[in-house]
Amino acid sequence: MKRLLIIAVAALAATACAGLQDLRSDDAPYENPFYAKYLNTGSSLDAAITRTLESLRENPTSPELHNTLGALLLDKGFPKDAEREFERAVDADGKYYQAWYNLGTIRAAHGDELGARRAFRRTVDVKPGHSQALFQLGLVEEKNHHNDRAVQYYAKAFSINPGLMRVDTNPRVLDSKLMHLALLKMYEKEHSRRSMQLQGTAVGNTPAPAPPPAASPQPDPKDIVTPAPPATQVGMEPTPLKAPSAAAAAAAEPAMAPATTPAPRRRGRSRLNPAGGNPTPDAPATPAEPAPQEPPPPPPSR
Repeated sequence: MKRLLIIAVAALAATACAGLQDLRSDDAPYENPFYAKYLNTGSSLDAAITRTLESLRENPTSPELHNTLGALLLDKGFPKDAEREFERAVDADGKYYQAWYNLGTIRAAHGDELGARRAFRRTVDVKPGHSQALFQLGLVEEKNHHNDRAVQYYAKAFSINPGLMRVDTNPRVLDSKLMHLALLKMYEKEHSRRSMQLQGTAVGNTPAPAPPPAASPQPDPKDIVTPAPPATQVGMEPTPLKAPSAAAAAAAEPAMAPATTPAPRRRGRSRLNPAGGNPTPDAPATPAEPAPQEPPPPPPSR
């Protein structure tokens, strides 16, 4: 009996010491955390954790810093410390849905279905269109054999973000056996929406109006040059312009020699034209007619 009593007292003392240690760690959680002894590898991850710890010592109520430290610790391999940082983030700001989603993910990873469901539902309450949280809720409901709820969550998540159906972006799609039902559910909604025949709208029926033509740039009034009027003497009227005379017009035009047809050339010597101009061929010589002679006077009579 005595032995049992001693064991019970020792257990209570150990529990009290652990509680005091937790209280001390809660009072100054970043002075000497448990994982600080492992931050000696010189890697970029360790440097990022060290910088975030220094920032949290100066601003311990920042939900962004708590969330960042939780993600870094999860990469480092400390899931329990990471979960605590996510809890501190949502305690600092209950509407910080990123930390709610991270908290639900890490709880679902170590089998806390109730805690994960609460965190994912809180994420959707703050951010109704969070497709990843909706998909995770589908996984939780499917694991608890609530297939109808799971299919509804899947279909809603896929309708918001079709990329979740791809394995390269969402590997956990292979963990579900209800994908065919979710796709049929989503097809039913999409088919109903696309088969609606709306009237009085031009959406999808007429091409988009062409943009208005670009207006031609207007010249700057300062750049317009007005020609000056011709200078005139004061008191004199300007001389009206006269049409050029025929002689002046003829002189202005280049003289054109009339085309002439050469006369046939005749044999014989040529002589100059006494009137001037080109020489003309000589006419054939003809005997001159003798001048008429007067008859001799009659002889005187005897």
